[in-house]
Amino acid sequence: MTLFRKTLIKLTIINSLLLILLLSLMSGAVYYYVQKITYRDSTHLLENDARRPQRFGPDSMLMKRPDTSFGPPQSYIIIAIPDQKKFFVNWPQFVKSNKPVNNISKINFLMSMPAGKAELKKIHGKTYNVLMEKGSNYYIFYIRSVDREQMILHRLFTIIIYGLLSGAIVSIIAGYFLARRALRPIEAAWDRQNRFVADASHELRTPLSIIQLKIEGLLRQPRRKIQETGEDIAVMLDETRRLSKLVGNLLTLARSDANRLEVSLVSLDLSSIMKKVTEPFAEMAEFEEKSFELAVPADPIYINGDEQRIHQLLVILLDNAMKFTPKTGKIIVSCARENKYARLMISDSGCGISDQDLPHIFDRFYQADSARTGQRGTGLGLSIAEWIVKKHRGKIEVESAPGKGTTFIVQLPLRKNEPEDRKEDHGGEKTDDTER
Repeated sequence: MTLFRKTLIKLTIINSLLLILLLSLMSGAVYYYVQKITYRDSTHLLENDARRPQRFGPDSMLMKRPDTSFGPPQSYIIIAIPDQKKFFVNWPQFVKSNKPVNNISKINFLMSMPAGKAELKKIHGKTYNVLMEKGSNYYIFYIRSVDREQMILHRLFTIIIYGLLSGAIVSIIAGYFLARRALRPIEAAWDRQNRFVADASHELRTPLSIIQLKIEGLLRQPRRKIQETGEDIAVMLDETRRLSKLVGNLLTLARSDANRLEVSLVSLDLSSIMKKVTEPFAEMAEFEEKSFELAVPADPIYINGDEQRIHQLLVILLDNAMKFTPKTGKIIVSCARENKYARLMISDSGCGISDQDLPHIFDRFYQADSARTGQRGTGLGLSIAEWIVKKHRGKIEVESAPGKGTTFIVQLPLRKNEPEDRKEDHGGEKTDDTER
């Protein structure tokens, strides 16, 4: 059983128990409240009976007997006279006698009750609500049957039990669903981490193997001159640089995944940064016989950003454009305002990206077929670029087709007080700015 499977079972059990406990507490609270309200109504009826004026005498039945046409009576009255050691009942069958009872010991357990306070008592095996009022030489017991109340409570208890059983089943299903949902992002992060480690190990192994192979070759021929080993040393240097770049990118992504890498947002002039970053690339393009065109407005375009990360973003995109643009090809870099965003575009006239590769270019370690592109990389640059754009609350898109080049479009939010209605630069000429 896998670790996630065990965790899923444990979370399901915990969630189910918590839900069942919650249902039990709610059901118990409902039952207690209904029970309290039900018996309180019975007590009110007894108190009303007690407030009703009664007339009795030692030699008379105290009141008329209850009407039995609708079944057994719901209320009774007992008057006890301790001095005469007898008591009277307005429903003689209540004590299984049609005459006054001369053995007052039969109701001694009632005479110990506190006066004016209703209590539940067992009489002849049945439960009654009893209220006692005390006179000068007698006691009056107002008694009311609670059969109906107990029937209601019994039905409620039955409903609660069935409800708890049904709720337990639902709780298990809901517990599993909640546990599965809680584990889904963790499982995805775990899979992503395992894939990241596997891909990183694969990428690291290649340059390390090449360096090891070249070093072993040099050790097998220790008397070779430096001029004869220059090619091997150049290969090792190239792989070492590639390895250093790969490790740096891996460290950046690892820190970003752990939320240990934050950006410091300050006011930046995007136009100025683009001019500074593109300058060495323009010289490199000229050296490689490629056309490089920069189109940015003369007036500043202010954004809230981290200068180091924006610089890194531009370098990644420009490096890709330079890498995949052939000789006599063209690279166009432009920037303009678009509503509430600064729209940055980097286009090249390279080999383009196939429809099959296009959805995966921002995936880590994903690389297009090197045989078609003629270039080899680490597959991490665009992943880092996407992370930088997201950290700046922006969007990055790509438009490409095989043989027609590639265009990366980045949208970064303008600074809040950046004017949105300035006229754009067209044809390289500066226009007057209008502000609201």
